Amino acid sequence: AEHGTPILGIHMGRLGFLAEVPAAEWEHSLDRIAAQKFWLEERSMLSCRLRRGGSESGPWDALNEVVIGRGGISHVVHLATHVDGGYFTTYVADGLIVATATGSTAYALSAGGPILPPELHNMLLVPICPHLSLDRTVVLAKGATVTIRVESAAEGVVVVDGTEQARLKVGDEIELTISPHVTRFVRLYDRREVYETLSERLKPRKAIRPHE
Repeated sequence: AEHGTPILGIHMGRLGFLAEVPAAEWEHSLDRIAAQKFWLEERSMLSCRLRRGGSESGPWDALNEVVIGRGGISHVVHLATHVDGGYFTTYVADGLIVATATGSTAYALSAGGPILPPELHNMLLVPICPHLSLDRTVVLAKGATVTIRVESAAEGVVVVDGTEQARLKVGDEIELTISPHVTRFVRLYDRREVYETLSERLKPRKAIRPHE
């Protein structure tokens, strides 16, 4: 992302929200790209920093989401959350998902969050199994800054796009903003097909038996 390199997604798996080309058509897609028959879609990313005492870790960029939550199963975490410098709420939960519009169809969707159009530059706050605290997803305004102070960590972790980046301690602060970088995807089809693709991907799927 930091180099602006376009990505062509080839659908090799099951869902493929970001994939553009079926695996059987990848060679034909290169002919179309060589003929300049494509357009570039830019997706917002998150930038995440961890502050502990006088030191700082990061920034880490995320295309989908940053998850601040418990690493084990024994205790919830307490996360005092500020938006643009003002206190918002304290989440008492298994964790908090901070997602982009792209991430709204990933972990945030599984946790009950809404689906955002991919071109938006907003952040989502989606609590995971909240206990007697705010249980609704919040869509923040474009350009918002979120600061999360860890009040109770247990075995808390920061996970960026599925990769654990740090173990949390009480007093840690995590700051999240929209990244200056974007992810650029090569698109070969009409922009209007995003909703048709979304509808197709969200159809209920048959469970896979172990022997399959």
